[in-house]
Amino acid sequence: MVREPTDEGYLHREGVRLHWLEWAPSRTPERPAILLLHGLSSNARYWERVARRMTSRRLVALDQRSHGLSDAPPTGYGLDLLAADAGNAIRELGLDRPVVVGHSWGGTVALEVGATLAQLVSGLALLDGPIASMSERVTWEDASRMMQPQLPRYRSLEEAYQASRQLLGEAWGEDLQPFVKNGLRRDGNAWVLTLTAPARLQILEQMYQFRPEVAVTAFDAPILVALAATDAALRERKEEGARRIKEIRPDVDIRWYDSRHDIPLIRADEVATDLESLARRTVRQ
Repeated sequence: MVREPTDEGYLHREGVRLHWLEWAPSRTPERPAILLLHGLSSNARYWERVARRMTSRRLVALDQRSHGLSDAPPTGYGLDLLAADAGNAIRELGLDRPVVVGHSWGGTVALEVGATLAQLVSGLALLDGPIASMSERVTWEDASRMMQPQLPRYRSLEEAYQASRQLLGEAWGEDLQPFVKNGLRRDGNAWVLTLTAPARLQILEQMYQFRPEVAVTAFDAPILVALAATDAALRERKEEGARRIKEIRPDVDIRWYDSRHDIPLIRADEVATDLESLARRTVRQ
């Protein structure tokens, strides 16, 4: 059965309007709740497949700055601002020490929330996000060239759906059309990403400078690190990062998925099961 969002709305913080979606059970929800943070050029509807499988908990997904239905900010994209956005959502929506889950760039934001606002969080899940400092491996010039492709421009929504269909292969389904549409805005006769190239570059530079190893040491509650295993080009780097995280925090749960980067779309059943396990661990702490 499809589990549609039960509520949505906007939060206002320092001149920025941020959109959120909520999935809540009909009965008293199990605790903790879960706050979901999407990746770069994604949006809150990215989490719908996972939400459909987690019917006993309250889940809230945030459209981060310049993503989905949220505003482009006048104040930028610093990790301190992004973490404060998430912290404000936790407080304003009464989430009461949720597990914070982040995919890709969202994992970086989740780690920053855990490191700087630990009192608001009961656990973290980092789904194929950066777990080792990029600045130790490559220069910013090389990193920016690798991570900043030419952004797409679609003549129609159907063309955008077809591009996602080709990217996801057999994981594609018509249920993902609202997710794809919410990641786009009209620009004349075309559809483009809500996140502009200059804003994306600002965010990438924040990711480049971020040090996950330091953030992990500042958070002592349960952590799940979920990694996509099928990208051979990145497998060795991820294994090295996982080893370093384990040396720093032996209690971190490292899980490998037979999946490409978009684990929540491709392996939604497994993600939901592992998030349930993590949430139960936080209750036992």
